[in-house]
Amino acid sequence: MTDFLDQVTNFFVTKKWRLTPGVRNIVEILSKTNIPLAVREIEKKLDSKERSVDPTTVYRILERLKKANLVHDLHGKFIRCTDPNSKHEHHFLICEKCGNAEEIFLDYRESIAKQLAREKDFVLKEVDLSFWGTCKDCTQK
Repeated sequence: MTDFLDQVTNFFVTKKWRLTPGVRNIVEILSKTNIPLAVREIEKKLDSKERSVDPTTVYRILERLKKANLVHDLHGKFIRCTDPNSKHEHHFLICEKCGNAEEIFLDYRESIAKQLAREKDFVLKEVDLSFWGTCKDCTQK
């Protein structure tokens, strides 16, 4: 958890943003799982620790972390970023059985952007890919 909290803390300090207890609590929850969590799931975990935060605040904190590239939004569920400084696209391998998500970095952007520009006269702005299947651990069970 410390690495993720350190990343968040350093980013917030450089932006001169307040590192509130709500931010710390959400970061703690996200740091302890590789499973993307919906806002309601985060709220339940906060409530179980008697650290309630209203849903609007949870959304705001997650959006701020997302803009800082410290968390990713996977179809309405949030997971911490394992390498916010990576220059490659951030994508995920998501296990349909256990829900575990593994962040992967693919270096294809330039070649796809060129192909799209050449063939479709399309300017690539953003890519959002998730790969769904079965992880190694679930396959071996």
